[in-house]
Amino acid sequence: YSVGALTVMSGFRTPWYNRSIGNTTDYSRHLWGDAADVFVDRDGNGAMDDLNGDGRVNVADARVLVDVVERARDRAGSGFKAGGLSAYRPNAVRGPFVHVDARGEPARW
Repeated sequence: YSVGALTVMSGFRTPWYNRSIGNTTDYSRHLWGDAADVFVDRDGNGAMDDLNGDGRVNVADARVLVDVVERARDRAGSGFKAGGLSAYRPNAVRGPFVHVDARGEPARW
């Protein structure tokens, strides 16, 4: 799957905004400015595209993007800053997405 860019849904968050969306931890990487929630939106509709071609947009498409990030990390070797990586399911207000961060050590959930 070839894309020219990722759409950033959320990057740096203020503590107030982080709490307002239900994230109660003081350790969110978004608070430190080294995290982003991203998705692929080639068709410009504001939501994740059907990356696996199954006719649906769901967490399976976010997992395709996780695999792309993992392969990029493997190719980059030591030049790639380790961090958090996770696929998130859609909910009532947004579609699926992938969280990436540069916390300095691998983390998956």
